[in-house]
Amino acid sequence: MSINRWQRLPRSDRRGLAFLLIVAVVVAIILFCVPQWRESQTVPLLTEEEIRELGEFEQALRDDSAKRAAQYSHNAVGNRTPELFHFNPNTADSATLLRLGLRPWQVRNMLKYRRKGGRWRSPDDFARLYGLSHEDFLRLRPYVQISPEEAHPYREDEKGKEHPDSFVRKYPEKFPAGTVLDLNMADTTLLKGIPGIGSYYAGKICRYRERLGGFVRVEQIKEVEGLPEGIEAWFEVAADARPRQINVNTADFQTLVRHPYLSYEQVKVITAHRQKYGKLQGWEDVRLHELFQGMDFDRLEPYFLFR
Repeated sequence: MSINRWQRLPRSDRRGLAFLLIVAVVVAIILFCVPQWRESQTVPLLTEEEIRELGEFEQALRDDSAKRAAQYSHNAVGNRTPELFHFNPNTADSATLLRLGLRPWQVRNMLKYRRKGGRWRSPDDFARLYGLSHEDFLRLRPYVQISPEEAHPYREDEKGKEHPDSFVRKYPEKFPAGTVLDLNMADTTLLKGIPGIGSYYAGKICRYRERLGGFVRVEQIKEVEGLPEGIEAWFEVAADARPRQINVNTADFQTLVRHPYLSYEQVKVITAHRQKYGKLQGWEDVRLHELFQGMDFDRLEPYFLFR
């Protein structure tokens, strides 16, 4: 375009053409420069030797990580094989107690109890450790050593007068062999007088008795999991014991399923039968159902009635 023709164009057209020219130049520059920049940013290819060395390095990292994980697992308290050796529960440190196979939370309870002045006076007293299973107690008892001074249940004050210490005040004495308790009447305080029974299992017995509605036979105490072997020798059930009874035809679902002798699925069968056929006349109405086959109905008899 000649200069004269350019000058004859209106000013607005000249501005539009100038703008288009500038845009075309910018686009050309970008199209030229971007491929050059991308080329400069391309990562150079690795040689086979470098690829092999990189793979060996990554494998070494994985092996090191696995070794550290295995070492941590070996050192973890829960995976350590318990050791057996003589120890004094009143003086043993935390590391010693962990080596014996006690859990960290049990060790913390022991140390907290000792800080408050508590002491174990005999190997049998060690059964009172909260959460200690009967099996662990039997495993550790032969190795519990109590000094004669610690076995004395009294301490002297400044005037030479003897007073029971904190251990005796806090815990009741265990009953001697041959003691018999009423299984339906014993509260948690009496239950804790039985060797091997602490607060946890005493509460567990009382809660199960409440769910059951009362015991009718001493052998039922063995239905409470975790109790010492031969626990039934400490109990008796009165001949006239009358457990709490549940009316199968009027009780709601929650009441029936709460009883330990009925499962959730069995209660569904009972409620479905009531809705479809009306009241049950007895356990014979559901005896043929697969969920009740082989069931000990004599065990249910004292706790349920049909009216």
